[in-house]
Amino acid sequence: MKKKIGIIEWAMKYRQIIILFVSLLVLFGVYSLVVMPKQEFPVFTIRQGLVVGVYPGATSEEIEEQLTKPLEEFIFSFKDVNKAKTVSQSRDGMVFIMVELNDDVKNKEEFWAKFKLRLSEFKASLPSGVLAVIAKDDFGDTSSILVTLESEDKSYRELEEYLKDLKAKLRTIESVSNLREAGIQREQISVYINQDKLALYAINNSTLAANLFSQGFTTVSGSIKNPKYIAPIHIKSAYNCEHDISEQVVYSDPMGNNIKLKDIARIVREYPDGNNHITNNGKNCILLSMEMREGYNIVQMGKDVNKILKEFEKTLPDDVVLYKITDQSQVVGDSVSTFLKELLIAILAVILVVILLMPLRVASVAASTIPISIFIALGIFFACGFELNTVTLAALIATLGMIVDNSIVIIDCYMEKLDKGEDRWHASIHSAKEFFPSIFSATLAISITFFPFLITTSGTINDFLVSFPWAITIILAISLLVALLLIPYMQFFFIKTGFKGNRLKFKDNEKAKRKNFLDYIQKYYDVLIEKCFKNPKKVIIIGVSSVILGAIMMFGILPMRILPYAQRNQFAVEIYLPKGSSIDQTEQVADSVETILKKDKRVVSVTAFIGEGSPRFHALYAPQLPGNNYAQFIVNTKSNDDTEDMLDEYTDKYLNHFPNAKVRLKQLEYSVATYPIEIRLKGDNKKDLKTASEEIKKAMEKVDALTLVQSNNEEQLSGVSISLNEDEISRLGINRTSVALNMAMKYSSGIPITTIWDKDYPMSVVLKSDRNHSTNFNDISNEYISAWGGASAVALRQIAEVKPDWNEGNIVHRNGINSISLQSDIKRGTVASEVTKDVIKEIDKVKLPKGITYEVGGAAEADSEFLIQIIYGLIIAILIIFFILLFHFKKINLALLILLSVTLCLFGAAFGIWVMGLELSVTAILGIVSLMGIVVRNGIIMLDYAEELRKEGMNVYDAALNSAKRRMRPIFLTSAAASMGVIPMILGGSVLWSPMGSVIFFGTIISMLLIITVLPVSYWLIFVRADKIKERKLMREKNKLQTQQID
Repeated sequence: MKKKIGIIEWAMKYRQIIILFVSLLVLFGVYSLVVMPKQEFPVFTIRQGLVVGVYPGATSEEIEEQLTKPLEEFIFSFKDVNKAKTVSQSRDGMVFIMVELNDDVKNKEEFWAKFKLRLSEFKASLPSGVLAVIAKDDFGDTSSILVTLESEDKSYRELEEYLKDLKAKLRTIESVSNLREAGIQREQISVYINQDKLALYAINNSTLAANLFSQGFTTVSGSIKNPKYIAPIHIKSAYNCEHDISEQVVYSDPMGNNIKLKDIARIVREYPDGNNHITNNGKNCILLSMEMREGYNIVQMGKDVNKILKEFEKTLPDDVVLYKITDQSQVVGDSVSTFLKELLIAILAVILVVILLMPLRVASVAASTIPISIFIALGIFFACGFELNTVTLAALIATLGMIVDNSIVIIDCYMEKLDKGEDRWHASIHSAKEFFPSIFSATLAISITFFPFLITTSGTINDFLVSFPWAITIILAISLLVALLLIPYMQFFFIKTGFKGNRLKFKDNEKAKRKNFLDYIQKYYDVLIEKCFKNPKKVIIIGVSSVILGAIMMFGILPMRILPYAQRNQFAVEIYLPKGSSIDQTEQVADSVETILKKDKRVVSVTAFIGEGSPRFHALYAPQLPGNNYAQFIVNTKSNDDTEDMLDEYTDKYLNHFPNAKVRLKQLEYSVATYPIEIRLKGDNKKDLKTASEEIKKAMEKVDALTLVQSNNEEQLSGVSISLNEDEISRLGINRTSVALNMAMKYSSGIPITTIWDKDYPMSVVLKSDRNHSTNFNDISNEYISAWGGASAVALRQIAEVKPDWNEGNIVHRNGINSISLQSDIKRGTVASEVTKDVIKEIDKVKLPKGITYEVGGAAEADSEFLIQIIYGLIIAILIIFFILLFHFKKINLALLILLSVTLCLFGAAFGIWVMGLELSVTAILGIVSLMGIVVRNGIIMLDYAEELRKEGMNVYDAALNSAKRRMRPIFLTSAAASMGVIPMILGGSVLWSPMGSVIFFGTIISMLLIITVLPVSYWLIFVRADKIKERKLMREKNKLQTQQID
């Protein structure tokens, strides 16, 4: 009967197949590295949308009651909506509702499609005065590239023509999805009515507006239908240019006399005054936002776009400049390139460590697994649809030391078997077979540790982490397969002798000292471990003390910031003026700030958005709602360091530099919190709520670390209340619509009556009054309103009571409940989690009115939500590791011992964060979880051997001591490799990834020292009793046997 061979022996026998297959996978990995999609980070799903309701003429209180509350009821009827985070703002004539979806919503497009359909049906139930209710679901779409077209001489219309040509060229790029314009200013035809002439001809405003509207309105005209053909009927538009409008007859008398519009009005083609607009370096411009289709390579997209932009620039006249404001493709390219360089350095560092600590041939075999595993992993990433981003690259760097671990352990065992006289073929097979259960369980423990976080986390953190566990698992699984299927033959072919053979070979060679460096470490360790076994209590006290100290540092001393600031050569500036400020006032302040910034040599460009926010140019920097009292800048600097320096220098200096204006310099970050500090007040009584907010604001201002403390409950707006006398207006033949129309013509931007088209260029026709500016309330009282169809006119004061009034500037609801938020930035260099504690201390001193409660938002809320998710994930991970250990050892006490040894990594991790001056962040936590896996792996390798020795008859003391001495070498090698692999991550200085590198580097070294001393001593102390019981049992059996023999 033919003997069956195992998979390891089969791989050695048919090595040509394995080598060919591995070579092909490596080549595919090299190809994948070039072509696979690249991004800086995983795609963040922004689960937000904006619902806007327009109700002209309604006060904020009327908006709240008649529009906001019905809309909130409608929105909350959807189960996918996160009610607690849905916020509405009722303002004069408008409502903005920021709709937040639940974190478990994956297909937001499907939700918004349903939402919009039902919203269009729901609008019919709203008051008739509501002009529009719109749902904007692309609120979270992020621009990949922002470019501007600017000129000092060209008009907006001419710039728009150039932009159309550019858009047509960009649409040929397959990876480009949405192309959005901003800052477009379109010409309009303004019809300025001369009210005196209008009164002279006895024409009222309502009649005039209706006449012009009816002439410009085109409806369905029908078609000619017969058995032979169908011919649609088209009525030519009445208005094609200004001349057609000016010649429009607005009145005819029985004598045939006509009055044309030009007789009573001035018709002008112009750009609207006081509109939102964009400037770049002080020049008016229009902006184009480019977005990328999901799944494409943004770096390649950037190259394709740049090629078209260069060609397009050649066609532009000298006085038109194309300028690139933001370029995510460049950011991603630089970021990925930096990480790839760090990965290469890390690979070389690990290989160098292995070569220094092991004989050259041995080290070469072990080190070869690193590039092989890396390239095969990249190929599988590409095949599985993974992007190459900083998260997947961080997984590669973090696992570099772990990749080589399996090979080192197997090679170490192989060389030991050679020293015992076993032939190379069988020693190679047996070393892999012998260690397969241990390295499989250890690899499984490390890989599976991360997966619970995919279940327990949600939202942005889940989006950030989703690829990390899969990347870790793929890399470690490949390294395991390489160690089992490729390494056995490689060590058989290249390594001819064991440890003793190498010593004999290099006996008279000076290089032997370097090659036997581990012997010196082994020598000193043997002395140390014997002393540890002589003083077990001291060892246990040191171990327990390290755990306690680590826990105190981790949870009580170290500053925490789950998601750090972004390192960019770019920052934002936000300018806030009081509600009701004109756009001219806002522009004056913005111009002054821009002048200051442009004088700084570190600034490359300043793009200003006056009266509006920029498109979303960073995934987690949400654009602000538009308003005449708001402006925003995108400031580009020469380097990341320049950004940091400018923020340090300017943030506090210009915060209150301008009277009645707040200037906020905003560093881009990865946190979803708009402000680091936020206190939310809730209650039904608005008066008490406002009183409480004022007291809380005073309390917050006592905290020195806070800057720009502000409330979203804006100051009251002054207005004019017109109460019509119903009897009088009925007698005079006046209605509310005619009064409103008259006021709108004189005190607004005008009444749109139609649109005319110059080819594909639309121009609104707007009806205005020549007297459309007022300086005081008396002017309104003296306005004349047409009566009896225009036959006469009466002053508004004769038919109405006109008086000033005050209305709420902004009424905020959160979860449908009245709410006021106090928000604040913090001084640079301070930590939000620490400042929040100080804020809460001050707030707790304030006595809140009955029915008013507060909750903490901002960074503290985001961090606490994340920590809860992480704790649940860790609990699940620990349970899974326990069952893996239980399955492996079949002993509960042994599984619990290794599980408890995981806590030995706490001190090293905390020390690493503290000594490097970093913060406890999401990547630091990932590093701690990686450490847990490394500690479990080392524990399995050590105690597996101890159990094997005990099965061979050795007592627990000798088994523990010998396993410690024998397994120190592979544990030291793998720990050294793991710690060296992350050094480039630390030296790279990334605020996002340095914490992870520091945790793994310091944690691996310190936990290794504790594992190789505390764990074997603990094993001996726990199982010595079992040995005594076993001895007593054997003694009883022996005595029983002797008694039977005597009988």
